[in-house]
Amino acid sequence: MKPRPVACRAALAALMISLGPPSLAARCTVLAGGGRQPSGDAQANEAWNRLNFSFFDATLTAMASTGKVVPTFFTLGSGDAANAAQAALAQARKEGCEMLVFVSVHGDITSDGGQLVFAFRAAQIRRGTDAQLSVGPSQYEREYRYATTAEGAPKIVPSRIAEQAVRDYLARGR
Repeated sequence: MKPRPVACRAALAALMISLGPPSLAARCTVLAGGGRQPSGDAQANEAWNRLNFSFFDATLTAMASTGKVVPTFFTLGSGDAANAAQAALAQARKEGCEMLVFVSVHGDITSDGGQLVFAFRAAQIRRGTDAQLSVGPSQYEREYRYATTAEGAPKIVPSRIAEQAVRDYLARGR
């Protein structure tokens, strides 16, 4: 599978609206994840969906010990960034969540030889005076990049990457 260029962080940008301090002790976290930009190739979209879900599911498992985690996965072609943002906020409102973690996998063909990028971002969910929810700018961001070469491929294990991403995220507050 050859990585495809993808749009910037439209889904995340739509979610990251207002400022708030990080919280490790959130009552509930919405874990949102999925692909970023569909291509015209249904088989390629399905491969990206499987890879994104693998990373998302492993992140969900790794975060299970941190408290209540509400999963929201978006497949490529399931809607635009605004719809994804509204769905994540609806879940947060319904479950009383205070944090949003967004995970995704995308290709970066601008790097030498191409890379798969596993992205992990977190932000606090804010409640406005009008009971509207918004999500602050990213308070934690980290990308894990792996070469799509024969040497790099054995290192691309979504479950291990997810476990490391959650460990790194939790360690930031210490």
